[in-house]
Amino acid sequence: LTFQTMQRLLLTGTPLQNDLIELWSLMHFLMPQIFSDVEDFKLWFSDPLTTAIEKARVAGQAALVSRLHALLRPFMLRRLKSEVEKQLPSKVEHTIACPLSKRQ
Repeated sequence: LTFQTMQRLLLTGTPLQNDLIELWSLMHFLMPQIFSDVEDFKLWFSDPLTTAIEKARVAGQAALVSRLHALLRPFMLRRLKSEVEKQLPSKVEHTIACPLSKRQ
């Protein structure tokens, strides 16, 4: 990456929703010097976990999942909906009828 910055911040929803390579790309953006090689990340985490998921043997990879969590924990702040929900204002809904055009 060629961004010259003093600090980086990434706000995201669920980085593991799609796959671990997506997680690697987010971490690479934040810290390219630490998360530099996608092939190493795949070898250490993505390939073994993908195989375990395909064979329905994820429980046998608990140690690997724990290592991944330990690696990521210093870089992530995870807030639950119940924690954030208290800080949000009440939802206001407005229903506006919009007639369809002839093309719709």
